Amino acid sequence: MRKARRVRLFRNLFTAVALTIVVVLTGCSWPTQPTFVTVASQDPQAIQPGTISVSLESSAADTTETTDLYMATEQLDFSDYVFVGDSRTVGMGQVLHLDTIAEIGVGYSFLAAHREEILEYSGKNIVFNLGVNDLAHIDDYIEFFQRLPEEFCFDNNIYVVSVNPTSGAYSSMNGDIDYFNVQLSDSLPSTCKWIDTCSFLREAGFGSTDGLHYDQQTYELIANLIYNNVQLYQSLGY
Repeated sequence: MRKARRVRLFRNLFTAVALTIVVVLTGCSWPTQPTFVTVASQDPQAIQPGTISVSLESSAADTTETTDLYMATEQLDFSDYVFVGDSRTVGMGQVLHLDTIAEIGVGYSFLAAHREEILEYSGKNIVFNLGVNDLAHIDDYIEFFQRLPEEFCFDNNIYVVSVNPTSGAYSSMNGDIDYFNVQLSDSLPSTCKWIDTCSFLREAGFGSTDGLHYDQQTYELIANLIYNNVQLYQSLGY
């Protein structure tokens, strides 16, 4: 029990430090309130770069400075990354040309079905980001990560990303999303590193095509948050 508490405290502290570093590196200050933007529903498969353009607002006093919360994506090297996920990962993969194992509308059963394919990887940063389609299956997700083979975790860097927030017609899901994230983050083995992008998006705001899927700017923001968290973990030897 004490060990679990120490792990939770470390992860919470690490997340706070990581998000602060992202803000400092990108030259932004924390906004006073979230800026949620919802536009007309759109098929996530049809999302293309430039389809939706929503500015993420900042409360920075000097408005001459950039208010972007992310670096230019061409500066990010995802060549040794594999992203596992659902339609949100599909959308981010299309925008950033990522190596993905992802499909629209999937959840735990997809993860379980592709387990052997995932376990074949070596020398990769493997990023898991799914759960929004079947939040009630939290116990299955926990078991999946707890049962990852030690050899696989030794050969790769394993990162689990929080389920990110919703807006508009999907706003009612946020309570379940919070519960899912707390349960999963508290139960991950030490071989899996937690990346909390959900809290940052709630603070900074995000653009959504339908309340569930995101626009190009937000996908780039999420990619930057993941990338910077991975760099921080690795710089600290985790």
